[in-house]
Amino acid sequence: MHKLRHVGGLALLGLMAGGCGLGSGSHERNIVVPSDPTLLHYVDPATVGGLVPQTLSGGESARRYVHISYPRVEGTPKLDQALNKEAERQLHAFSAAVDAASSDALRPRAGGARAVTSRASAHVGASLRRPELNVQWDLTAASPDVVGVRLRTGEFLGVGWARSTRTLWYDRRRDRAVGSAGLLAGKAALGETARLVRQGLEPRGSTVDLSSVKATDERLDSMAFNRAGDLVVEFDDCEIGSCSLGRVAVAVPAWQVAPLLSATGRLAQAAAMSAPRTANPIPSDPEEEPGGSPMTSGITPRRGAGPGVGAGTRAGAGVEAAVPAGPAAERVSCAETKCVALTFDDGPGPDTPRLLDALRAADARATFFAVGVNAVADPSVLRRMHDEGHLVANHSWGHRDLTKMPVNRVVDGLTRAQDAITAGTGRVPALARPPYGAASTTVLDAARRVGVALVGWDVDARDAFDRPGTRQEAGEITRRVVGGAHDDAIVLMHDTNSATVDAVPGILKELRRKGYTFVTVPELYGSAGMEAGHFYRSGITVEADRP
Repeated sequence: MHKLRHVGGLALLGLMAGGCGLGSGSHERNIVVPSDPTLLHYVDPATVGGLVPQTLSGGESARRYVHISYPRVEGTPKLDQALNKEAERQLHAFSAAVDAASSDALRPRAGGARAVTSRASAHVGASLRRPELNVQWDLTAASPDVVGVRLRTGEFLGVGWARSTRTLWYDRRRDRAVGSAGLLAGKAALGETARLVRQGLEPRGSTVDLSSVKATDERLDSMAFNRAGDLVVEFDDCEIGSCSLGRVAVAVPAWQVAPLLSATGRLAQAAAMSAPRTANPIPSDPEEEPGGSPMTSGITPRRGAGPGVGAGTRAGAGVEAAVPAGPAAERVSCAETKCVALTFDDGPGPDTPRLLDALRAADARATFFAVGVNAVADPSVLRRMHDEGHLVANHSWGHRDLTKMPVNRVVDGLTRAQDAITAGTGRVPALARPPYGAASTTVLDAARRVGVALVGWDVDARDAFDRPGTRQEAGEITRRVVGGAHDDAIVLMHDTNSATVDAVPGILKELRRKGYTFVTVPELYGSAGMEAGHFYRSGITVEADRP
């Protein structure tokens, strides 16, 4: 759906039986219908073999923030192409909107939240208000026959956070990727579905505009099935009614939609109805949902892992967090040795295993700031990081600019990412890097509550990219890192960029030739440790104290 407007909260539209909502027919199959029939249950991506997250990001050194994530599923090249095309479309539309936006809308607010520092682009305050595009994903189905990917887009252009959804489907039997309209058997079925949706919306009265529910691929572009087989149709914020409604969704009962489905639609419906029924519904994004503790079904710390380093401790005290029992890990005194901390953001991604191979070959340790949604999708890579002596830290749940969020949502997002990383590594992260390095007094307060120290950087490889299909040169990345490195530096790179992974062997070789030892971030601070709620920009600089 192409409209993005201000979010006014979450409003789930459950409709009564006889219209759209709690449908009859499903009870005959002894299926429990959720209290809200528009509630979707998502597939745990860790259970889908051959799935790795794909990430496009940029903004640390730019005037806009971009983070686009979607899954790459083995054996589905046409789905990959469709998702990549959608990423390009959204990025192009966002870029055009940023260029067209009034400069006044993006200027710092007078009297806005106090920035913690004004010295470094790696640590900016809430008052900067950069435009932001954030795209995340859920799996609405993943069976031998069909895969469904629900993309959740958030956009900030100076006035509020706007939200939209779009769901793409891949039919394995027919080897084709389709939009949500492909679930229906042609234009007549699309028209009848729109009529049923309008019928279900009638009890809402003037709060919705029924004439806005049109039988077009663009308007009905986010459709999936609940466990009862009902077709859940979602609309963007403000698309068919007041922004105060928040999310508006209608469930068309299974018995009504069955005659309207295409062959792909029937496969998608069957996949939803046959999915495992043990897990609870998982909120899409604790950073977007109303306040309160996020649900973490399926995210459980490993037995016997112990508390590790986490909430309420000095992050990295005694550098225990820096040396997680890797095979060749040894403690290093950076007071006596030239140290540099290589850090990698946004993963794990498709090239992360190759990066780990390069680090292992050079006997070098690094710090990985993992995004929660990626950690959930690929926990085995996190375990390998831990086992090989690296430190795995928190990079938020969905890579939102935390300075635009209230403290309770920042806490929720950081906490859920903590749980996901702990489940993969067996250790509670003691460090976090706020997306884009953006922090404010609110973010520092949230970090203190969660029990993590915030980490920035003072050497930027400038290897993030925000356009699909682009590729940077590994040699240029190597020159930036080697040229900027100094004693106790914290270097920012991204393991989601294949060119960065190509550059790492050369970076390791050149820096080692200059006498550097590669350590994890807490080792830079030795026995002094790192305090939760403080911001650290390099091994010799504490950028700001907690508020």
